[in-house]
Order: sequence, then structure tokens, then C-alpha cells
Amino acid sequence: MKKRSFVLLFIYLFAITNLFSSIPLTADITIEYIIMYDEYHGQFFDRELLSTALSSLDELVIYNNETEERVNIKIKLIFNNETEFNSTNLQGVDLLIMTNPGFEEEDNLLPSERLAILDFMELGGSLFALCNPLSYNENVTGNPVAINALLNERDSSLTTARIRTSAIANSTVLVDDFSHVYENNTFLSLKNYESEHTIFEQEVEISNLTVYSASIELGNELREEAIGRTLETTYSIDESYHIFRDPATGFLTWLLAQTMGNSRFVISGSTIMFSDFEIVKDEKWIDQEQNLDLWKNTILWLLKYTPHPELPALPLLPFWSYALIVVGVSIAIFGLSVLLYRYRISKKTEFKAK
Repeated sequence: MKKRSFVLLFIYLFAITNLFSSIPLTADITIEYIIMYDEYHGQFFDRELLSTALSSLDELVIYNNETEERVNIKIKLIFNNETEFNSTNLQGVDLLIMTNPGFEEEDNLLPSERLAILDFMELGGSLFALCNPLSYNENVTGNPVAINALLNERDSSLTTARIRTSAIANSTVLVDDFSHVYENNTFLSLKNYESEHTIFEQEVEISNLTVYSASIELGNELREEAIGRTLETTYSIDESYHIFRDPATGFLTWLLAQTMGNSRFVISGSTIMFSDFEIVKDEKWIDQEQNLDLWKNTILWLLKYTPHPELPALPLLPFWSYALIVVGVSIAIFGLSVLLYRYRISKKTEFKAK
């Protein structure tokens, strides 16, 4: 009789253990952000030309194999196409994306707008500023005036980096006669690219890119801040075909990432590489190599999303999990009660027999 009781007790304990082990110890979490995309300053690259890149932000679901957690990145995308930047319309925004402004005088940022952006960043907001290279297509050609004016504000408190310009303030273009695609030496091909910065390792490891970019002048920046670097064979030219190489670093820069207090910002020498603009017939820039992956990694870094954040120690479980717990505990108590009752009956029987 004792052996049967112990066997039944073992079966109950085994069942309860498996019941609790089947209940998930982690739960899906959702992190919400607000991104503002600027269309007020004469940008040629509006929401339509960046449709693929912007749409990709609707599907940011990260799964961590180690902790078995799924993080849903929920982004509210708002478009600024009616007003100048000010402290009111930037309030509550986590990330401001400002692509290459137009060339008209009214497309430049007003002093009040530049100050509003810097105030926004001092409060923890992030900035993604994108220029464009010199091009035969006037819609593509970058206007670095607005971006550089912002970077000059408050004695370069944001950064000493600048979009490299020509004598007449047009942007430059990176050129590589050896490593390019589609028989165009301004369409740089970066294969097996290596960078230790989080942007290049965040969710998808970035190693292959196609870049069409203006050159970023580093100023007093540390070498490590230039996370997008060219090969040593790359040089930049302006509209007068003046050639520039950087003997100090051995490379030129097309992407730079920095932090300022609680804020993060990225300067890109290219808007077009993240756009739906055709690189050749029926081929979009955003679809080249890992350009889209770089876009998403950059956005996540600018939102200050830490890869695979730790979940709370006691996450909220769905209702059915709690129901299972109650049922499991009830079964356990009932089973132990039955076993105890049978054990007491058997003891009385043995006592009477004696």
C-alpha cells in the first residue's frame, strides 16, 4: 500500500511540475516611440520616395533566442509639412528625421528652428540628418547649407563635423574608380564592411552596402565616430572636379554617429541610398545589398533601443496562465489530500489487524 501511495504521489508531482514548466515565464512587451519626418523644407525625398524605408518601421519585431522574448517596436510616424520647427510641435517626439532640404531660400532652417532642434536634443530627442551627393540630377544634388547651419549653431555644440562643400557651397560626391557597381564610379560598393559600432551589429549584422554619398568632414571628431568609412581608393570631388583625399585618416566618411548627453544623432551624406529612387531601371536604391537593414538598425539605435532589454522579474502573464496555475494548485492539493486520506485509512487498518 505504501508503494502505491508513493507511486501516485510521484505521478502527481511530475504532472504539476510539467504543468508549471509549460507556462511561459516571459511575456511579449511593446515599446512605443514617436518619429517625426520633415517635409516642410522643400525635400524632394518625401514620404513617397522613402515609402519602403518608412513602411519597414511598421514591422519592427525583435526576437531574442537567449531569453525567448519578443519585443514589439510600435512606432507612431507623424509628418511635418505645415509648420516651422518649434518647441510645441517637437514636444513628445523621440526622433526627428530631416532629409536633404531644397535649394530655395525658404527651404533653409530659420535661426529659431535651429535653436528649437537643439533644445529638443538637449531634452533627450534624437536627430537623423541626411544630405545628398553632387549629382547630374538637380533633384538629387544635396544642399548642405541647412544641415551645416544647424551644426554651426551654438558654437558647434552638437558636433564639429560638416557636410563637405565646394567653393559655392554645393555638396561633393564620393568616387571610387575600382570598387563600384553599375559602371558608375560614384555608386560605391562596400563588401565585407566591418564596424564595431552598434548600428552595424544591432539586429542584423551589416557587411555589404551600396553607397552614393556626399563626403562628411570630420573636424575634431574622434576617428571612431566615423562609422561609415570608404576604402582607401575613394576620393571626393566637387562640381569643379577638385579632388580631395584625407591623408590623415586614409579614408573618407559617409556616415557619422555621436551622442550628446541623453541624445543621439546620425549624419548621413546620403538620402538617396535609403530611397525608392531607381539606381538603374527597375532597381531601387533601398533594395541594394543591406541598405534597408542599415536604415532599420540606425533607427533603432537613434531611438535608444537597447538590443534585447531585460524583462521585469515578474512579468504579467496572460489570463489563461493564471487559470492554469489555479487549476494546477487545486489538483495538487486534491491529490495530496486523497493520498493522505488513503494513507491514514491504511494505518488504521494495519492497527486493527495487529
